[in-house]
Amino acid sequence: MAGVAGVSVVVCTHTDRRLPLLVDCVRSVRANAPHEVIVVVDTNEPLRERLDGLLPTGVPVLASDGRGVSAARNTGTAAATGDVLAFIDDDAVAEPDWLEHLTAPFADADVVATGGRIVPMWEHPGAKRLPAELYWVVGCTYAGHPTVAQPITRPIACNMAVRRDALVDAGGFPVEFGPSGPKPKNHSNEEIALAVTLRRRHGRDSIRYTPGAVVNHFVPADRTTWRYLWHRCVAEGVSKADVRLRYGPAALGFDQSYARRTLLPAIARYAARGVLRRDHLAAARAVAAAGGLLVTAAGFGGRLLTAGGRRLVADRRRAARPDVHRGRTGQRV
Repeated sequence: MAGVAGVSVVVCTHTDRRLPLLVDCVRSVRANAPHEVIVVVDTNEPLRERLDGLLPTGVPVLASDGRGVSAARNTGTAAATGDVLAFIDDDAVAEPDWLEHLTAPFADADVVATGGRIVPMWEHPGAKRLPAELYWVVGCTYAGHPTVAQPITRPIACNMAVRRDALVDAGGFPVEFGPSGPKPKNHSNEEIALAVTLRRRHGRDSIRYTPGAVVNHFVPADRTTWRYLWHRCVAEGVSKADVRLRYGPAALGFDQSYARRTLLPAIARYAARGVLRRDHLAAARAVAAAGGLLVTAAGFGGRLLTAGGRRLVADRRRAARPDVHRGRTGQRV
């Protein structure tokens, strides 16, 4: 871990259902010998109290200062004392050399953030109809993502690290983004929103992908259903629209390239295999990929239209409102 004085690992959690997974996560992180491990509990005080007696001594368990995963990560950031902060999901297990690989790029002073590889760990072994191009739906590294060490536009928050000073200077994870509340994914892309700010401040090559930093991300069976796929794609489209509205269209350049160069060819390939070879699995993957693209696009377009409508109504109200600074003749008074 050359170039850093210490690494603080922040793990955020919110539900008792992941308790065994969280314990495994913390154990795997501690095996990487970080400077410290901090667990932050989002809006679940009974769980926080329970964890105090379950986790190893020396692992503080904090209550989040807000609501949602972004606020929880910011709470961990405020409490951390390491020069670099690493983030891992509570349902992921780190490989023994995870931190060594994840922090190695920080030997370059121009690097402010890194992201690693996330491998799905399926609860249901038969969950094969989700094509690899859509593994982002379950929070894992997907086909079309870079495969070798190189600069990237954004990491995946399940497996990322960032210099603490750069994160604080950027204002932390934007709380307007990221899941919050009881639903598993009602919003997302908090890492994209943060990455846009980091790259604008520190350069387009300031975030690096390091494929040797591997975590295994548990994927429960209920996240391999058609219903979850459509729900997740709607949330993705909505949050991507929010990124565009806040940061401009350039923030989604990689996503446009991914749809054009990866997803559309994959749809054609799966569909052809399904028809020509009567491959039912390929046909199901074609439906998933095409449907995922269409549903995400619908969520994206709907959000932009809604935002545009609200803006139009606000403009009309402002235009109809009498100007208190003008008299009846239109002259200032």
